[in-house]
Amino acid sequence: EEKLAEVKCLYNEKFGADAESEDETYHNQLQRCQNSLSELEALFVQKYRHDINDVDEDVCVWIETTGHSRMETLEEKLAEVKCLYYEKFGTSAESEDAAYDSQLQRCEKSLNELEALFAQKFGHDINNVDEDGSMWIEMTGHICRETLEEKLAEVKCLY
Repeated sequence: EEKLAEVKCLYNEKFGADAESEDETYHNQLQRCQNSLSELEALFVQKYRHDINDVDEDVCVWIETTGHSRMETLEEKLAEVKCLYYEKFGTSAESEDAAYDSQLQRCEKSLNELEALFAQKFGHDINNVDEDGSMWIEMTGHICRETLEEKLAEVKCLY
């Protein structure tokens, strides 16, 4: 104990305070910092509605959900609606969807065939005809005056 008292005296002479009071001061400062941190975390939760520990280094918020996810809930409701549909109509909605898709594909195929026949008979795409039956020809690039005069002469000959 004499050695301890001697070390404390030497410490006091060198630093102007005793070691125990500095330890106490350190612990008090540490406690104040921890209290400030707790207050800061509480303010963060109050402002952002989630804990600061839910934020990663990229400042993305990770929120843990429990129970059913929205997708699971939607899938359950969809299954319930499918059952009700089957009870009411005696067939599944998927089979009607498949039948509709099949019919739609047949109609699209027929339309494509019809457009090909129109182009074969009239020499131009059906999409180039307006609601009045007038054919529109798309021209690209530069048209010189001579070409326009030739086209004008052709039109005059037709009338």
